[in-house]
Amino acid sequence: MKREWFLFNVLRIVRRLALAAAMAGAVCAPAFADGSVKVDLWEKPDGTQGITLSAGEVKAGKVTFAVTNTSNVMEHEFLIVKTDMAFEQFPVKRAGAKVDEDKLKGMKEFGEIREGKTKKWTATLKPGRYVLFCNEEGHFAAGMRTTLTVTP
Repeated sequence: MKREWFLFNVLRIVRRLALAAAMAGAVCAPAFADGSVKVDLWEKPDGTQGITLSAGEVKAGKVTFAVTNTSNVMEHEFLIVKTDMAFEQFPVKRAGAKVDEDKLKGMKEFGEIREGKTKKWTATLKPGRYVLFCNEEGHFAAGMRTTLTVTP
């Protein structure tokens, strides 16, 4: 009985490690050869929201973002800013419901994306850490933010 229990737990740990490795590979995968990044803006019924990138790292230069709003019920927007600030350090207004865009230098706003739609934008990015986020009311606080590393 102890042997079966031990083998069961070892297999369970191996499965979890394999899943974690697969997820890390998906998040850290390089951008497409043509300098494009697929971006999905999403939310779940429990209120959590997020941004999923096809690549967590790209080379400096022209980067094309193909941004898809996977929601069927709400509009999202797409903003990007080069910064080393942690999410908790972002300036906010309206009791934390929105990022104070006026206090972010060099921010680029690509506008709203309607439900179920995809828009493409090309931006020239320098090396550094970028935060990509949605600034619709409450979305940043709900988790609709992520980072992108731009390498030389």
